[in-house]
This record gives sequence, structure tokens and C-alpha cells, in this order.
Amino acid sequence: MTRGFESLQKSDVGAARTGRLYTPEAPLGGAVDTPAFFPVLNLMGGPTPVSGGIWSRLRNRLFGDDEFQGAMFQAMSFLDFNLSPHHVETWRTEASGLHEWFTDHESPKDNPKPPAFEKPLFVDSGGFKLMNSRTFGEHPEEGGEENDWGIYTNPRSILDLQYDYGADMLATLDYPIPPGLADDEKYERVEKSIDSAVECLRLLEEDEKYADWDPTVYAALHGHSHDEVGYYVSKLLERTNYEDSLDGFAVGSLVPLRSGKIEMLVDIVQGATMAIPPNRRDEFALHVFGIGGQLAPLIAALGVDSYDSSTYVQAAQHQDFINPKDGKKTNATELTADEWNCDCPACEELTDVGVADMKEVFAADRSYKPVEIKRDGETRSYMKSDFYALIAHHNFHVFQREVNEVRDAIMDGSLHTLLTERARQNADLGAGLARAASRWPELRSVVPEGFDIAENAPSNGAELRQTVFNDDGSLAVESSQKTSLEHTPDDFDIRREQFEPSSEKPVCLIVSCSDTKPYSDSKTHLEVANRLSEAGLWNEVEKVSVSGLYGPVPQEFETHDAVLSYDYFLTDADTDQVNRVQNRLVEFLEAHKDQYRAVFAYVTTKTYRTTIEEAFDQAGVGTMLPSDPAVRRVTEHFRNSNLDELAVSIRAVLSSEETPEA
Repeated sequence: MTRGFESLQKSDVGAARTGRLYTPEAPLGGAVDTPAFFPVLNLMGGPTPVSGGIWSRLRNRLFGDDEFQGAMFQAMSFLDFNLSPHHVETWRTEASGLHEWFTDHESPKDNPKPPAFEKPLFVDSGGFKLMNSRTFGEHPEEGGEENDWGIYTNPRSILDLQYDYGADMLATLDYPIPPGLADDEKYERVEKSIDSAVECLRLLEEDEKYADWDPTVYAALHGHSHDEVGYYVSKLLERTNYEDSLDGFAVGSLVPLRSGKIEMLVDIVQGATMAIPPNRRDEFALHVFGIGGQLAPLIAALGVDSYDSSTYVQAAQHQDFINPKDGKKTNATELTADEWNCDCPACEELTDVGVADMKEVFAADRSYKPVEIKRDGETRSYMKSDFYALIAHHNFHVFQREVNEVRDAIMDGSLHTLLTERARQNADLGAGLARAASRWPELRSVVPEGFDIAENAPSNGAELRQTVFNDDGSLAVESSQKTSLEHTPDDFDIRREQFEPSSEKPVCLIVSCSDTKPYSDSKTHLEVANRLSEAGLWNEVEKVSVSGLYGPVPQEFETHDAVLSYDYFLTDADTDQVNRVQNRLVEFLEAHKDQYRAVFAYVTTKTYRTTIEEAFDQAGVGTMLPSDPAVRRVTEHFRNSNLDELAVSIRAVLSSEETPEA
């Protein structure tokens, strides 16, 4: 078997099974045993194979780890590192795929060569990045505009990108569905995802360019209910003439459902499993994007064969160790060598290095430079990234051991016991299991006491309500406002609105927008409001959010229909949109700056920060805070020292006797 999926052993619990995925890299790295975990790895953290800080160190760790079965790579992730079109083209053309870059490519500047990358590479389509982009639209031949990257939102362009990366496994170009999307747009995007999958399968079979390429292919699918996902699967199987090229389905749009809406997650995954004809179930693998960890036993019972996640590295970037016993997080600053009990390779290394050394390096007031630690007459030099990568390596093993335990339980017949035990420990898992049992009676004996199957069952054919989620993915409030991806920058423009600064608010505070609408309900905005309220300063501030789509949005306009219902995030690649936002902000500042005693911006994410800084320069007003963030990421937004700097800066202005110029 050269590629594809093989079902091996079925469990008597739900649709759980073990299996094996065969890919073109199998002769090098062996087949992938399922259930499987694919850690999300950024393979293009910079212009060379050794770029990327934590990512370069983490790659080296995982490539050399026997537990590592393969990586998930997000096709458009180069946008996170602001790589130029030239650099991306270099990655695509100077080697025969990313395996060669990390296996045979010489490292520059005498850097040591990393371990060979010999495990399968799973490349998704970058659908979420493309959804929020105004640069990578339709191909010029289809009515779109040409861009410097030569990358467009169509099946051939994305397939070419996956081909150049040397993907062993791929997911077809998809059109994700954000929570709350208007029904007409939701159904349109479902149909476009089906069209894309059909065209991708056709190209792989008919285009000579791909004749020597035989990747394992997943059709990326989306839907917000059991029936919607079932429709997708059945419609795709009905429409394609190249079913032999299709190896599985990959379910997306699930990440916001990890917490607080577990019932919808269960409905969607069950819908996908049940839509596959029973006589063909063994032919297709089922992957879920971004869901796993503590939910691994549940999703395995629902028929999931593999999942990917970046949570393990996101936690590490916050210096959080995931506890293998309960999945809770322990910050590195609170870790004690005597109490921490983990025998994974990373923690064994940490024992040798010393927890105290790690804490000292993290506490050091320097970034991107080595920190020297003197211990027992010996001087050791560390980068902070060394320990971020070590924590991520530990977290990887927590996820990997979880999936190993599930696989072992299926093989030895103990999944029933494992599921019941985990459901008692995890309320989300228990509620999800009860929901699944309402459709699959064979699961009822697995549901522990305290979880009512009838109460968790779907109502009689009723639609599940959509929800709004906080920035961290937690449930916020039920939403009656539908999201639309059809909004344009002209749908809201502060220059067309009647806005006058409040005479009672002498300070203008500019912040970046948020996923949560209205912005003021988001975790990022509440953090600022709460800190300034504690300092007695909030009533002195006029808050103006910078929307990536609309530019400046004063707080009183946050409930404008177009502001409540758009979904867009600004990136450096969308140069026209960056310029539009910048110009609107300059005009806003020039029109109103004389009515404020001071203008501050509190922004930590790179693109929004640089866009606002340029507007400040052009308008001749404004101070950017934090003045010296350790990194330009959202994590810095919540750092106490940065919030303190904001409060101190505003208080200093209010304490002065200076008044705005007339």
C-alpha cells in the first residue's frame, strides 16, 4: 500500500478504531499509527531552516524524538513571520520540498545541521488565513487582482503551494465558517468547499505536473450541525469521479467549540462519521483540525483517527507546562523541582539543567540574546527560546501520551473504562459523551452518573444556536447578530459619521480591534478597562479601536451593524488595506488631535502596532505603548508591567498643567 488509510482493529465503543496511514514518506519514517496526533509545527519561521527562535529549537527536538509521527504545517503560516514574497519563493524553489530543506540543506553561518525531517508532512490549505485576507483573492483570470506572491484562493494555486512544500498529506482548499455566519453565506461557503475538493481531486488525477506526486488527500469539510456536515460528505462522494484519490475527511471550524459548546462539536463529528456509507467506512480516515488533548478519548469514540493542535506550543509561549495527570497548566515561575513529577525526555533534561536555571533565564531582562548562568563554578549560556522549546517538547509528550493511551485502550479492550474515568474528571468530556450517547445507544453504558443523556440530547430537530466566543476561545454570550464575510471597508467609515470627542475625556486611547463583538466585551479590551478603572482613570479616556477593515472606530460606534458583524484581521501582506487603515487613522488624528491633551496607543501585535506608529508619525501626534515590549504578540497585552506603564503615562498627562493647543 503506497498511500492511504487502512483500518485495523475496531473497538466495541462507538466508532473507535486503530489504523494506519501510509504516505509517500513511509519508506523513510514509517506509516503513522492511528489514532494519531500531528503537532502543528511552523517550518518557515524565517528565511532559513535555522530561523524562528522557539520554532527552530522545537523542530530540532521533535525531529529527533521517537514519538514524533509527523507534523501539521499551515500553508499560509509564513504570514505570521512577515516573510517577503522573495523569501517564500526561495522556500518553494530551492529544494524539493520542506523535507529536503531540513534534511539535506546546508545550514548558513556555521549553524549545526538539525536532525533529518523524515516523518510525514501534513499540509493544510491555509483557509483561515485566506478568509481574512484581501490580498490572496481570486486569480486574475477569474476576475481577481495580481499579487506579488503568486498565491490565490483557488484549488490549483493552493495545490501548487502544497506540492512545492512536498506535502505527504494534504487537506483541500476550504472556506471556513466562523461562528454566527449568516445562513446564506454559510451555505455558499459549504458549496465552495465542496467545489474546491472536487477540483483538487480532478487536478491530482489529470494534471501531468502531479503525475509523480501521490499524497494522502483529505477533503476539508465544514458545517455547524450534524445535518450540514452530513450533507457535505454525501454531496462530495456523489459529485466526484475520483474517489480512489480521496483518503479521508478533515473537519474544520471546530476550534471555537472546544469549550462551552461541546454538544455542537459532537454533532459535527458524529455527522461526518455517520455520513460515510457503512460499506466504505474502512476506506476513509477522519481528521479534526485543532481538537484533541483531554478530548482525545471522546473524539476517538466518535470515529476520529487523527487530530492536530498548536495548544502545546501556545501554552509554552506563556511558559505553561501542561500537567499530564489532569491537563491543567503550571507556569514555569510556579514550578518546583520537588513537586513536579514527569519522566518525559524534556523533563529529564530539565532535571539535569535545573528548574532554578530556567526561572533565572526567564526572569532575565533581555530577549534575543544569550543569558549566562553561573552554577557550581561553571558558566552556562541559554536563550529564552531554549526553555520555551523545552516546555513545548514536554507539552507535546503530554498530548502524545494521551493519544497513545487511547490507542492502547482500543487494542486491549479498555476504552470503555478510560472514557468513563475521563468523563468523571472532565465535565466537557462527560457532556459530550452524553450527547453522543443520545444518538448512539451503545455509548449509554459508558456515560457516568451525573450526566443526563436526555438533557444533553438535541431538541426535536431544532437548530443549535450560534455563539460568540472570547479571544481565548471561551463562551461569551449567545448572539443574535450574524457574522458576514461580505463586508467591505466602505460599510463603515468614521469620516462619514458625526463624531465629536467628548469634552470630559482629555485622553484618546487607541487600541486594536478584537474577534469578540462588541469590542468592549472582549478579554483584551476588558483587561485595559479594568486596569484603568482600578487606577481611577477610565472615565478620563476616549477609547478608539482600530479595525483592520474599517480603521478608527470610537467606542460609541462599536454597536454599528457593520462593526458588529464583520470578520477580518489585518496582516502585513494586505498592503492596500494597511495603507487604507493608516490613512483613515491619520485623517482622524489630524481632525481631532487638538481636542485631546494626549493621544496614546496600547497595542502589542505587530501589524496593528506598526500601522498605528506610521499614522502617528504622519499626524505628528501620539505615543505608542508599551514602549519596549519583549515581543510583539498579544501575550504582551496582558503583562502587568505594560498595563502599569499605560496607567502611569495617562496619570502623568492628567497631572500636568498643560492644555491642548488652540
